Amino acid sequence: MKCAAHQTEAVGVCAWCGRAVCTACGSSSTSRRLVCSDDCATALAQEARAMDLILRKSRQTASASAIYSFLCGALSAGGAVGAWRYLPEPFLIWFCAGCSAVFIVSGVWFAVIARKSDG
Repeated sequence: MKCAAHQTEAVGVCAWCGRAVCTACGSSSTSRRLVCSDDCATALAQEARAMDLILRKSRQTASASAIYSFLCGALSAGGAVGAWRYLPEPFLIWFCAGCSAVFIVSGVWFAVIARKSDG
């Protein structure tokens, strides 16, 4: 493959635009990836910052979902206890208890997702 600018043998391709680059026009970006220009390096850095922001917000959302699931599980457990004490209806007791178990398990699942580190 030939370099897009110099028609010499290419050593790689730009991580942002995909152009072939030689040793004379290729440089390393802040993420240690090969780029062909400062514009491509800037765009690659912006993409990395955007991806970090998305991952951080996803963890925050998973954490909030875990809290919400735990609260719903506690309320459902309270409903099951209340149904057992005041309304001895087996279906309602089992339904509330089952909902409580599902909410608590999903809360644990969201909490695990929220605590995962970057790979």
